[in-house]
Amino acid sequence: MKRISIGRAIYCFLKDSVLSVYCYRNIKVYLCNHLNIGIWELYKKKTILPHPFGIVIGYKVKIGKECKIYHNVTIGTKETQDFKNGRYPKIGNKVIIYPNSVVIGNIKIGDNVIIGAGSIVLNDIPSNSIVKGNPAKIVKTRKNE
Repeated sequence: MKRISIGRAIYCFLKDSVLSVYCYRNIKVYLCNHLNIGIWELYKKKTILPHPFGIVIGYKVKIGKECKIYHNVTIGTKETQDFKNGRYPKIGNKVIIYPNSVVIGNIKIGDNVIIGAGSIVLNDIPSNSIVKGNPAKIVKTRKNE
């Protein structure tokens, strides 16, 4: 496994006319988040953290490629006592999770899903859906892009 040295310059990536910052090599990501999944895993999957503060990603969370996770998002298990053996979410490719959302439990999020700000996702979400609310409900199904 390749080791990433801390303190390197921030790698910027321009996509869809929006400047997204890949800041995996910056010490601030380690200090401002709780990323048990491993920063190298997020880097390999090309996960974008536009505002990388207050993000909590659990121990065995599976995240697909090219996902975008905003600030104050929690992705983890419901089991607080035995988190290492807990059941974690599986998130598909190109999922966008907006700020202050919570995705917990043994659930599966499909590809191309958008999770609205402040949503609490407790159930499986099919691909190409848009969800919002507490608990999250599907508000729209998009055509396959």
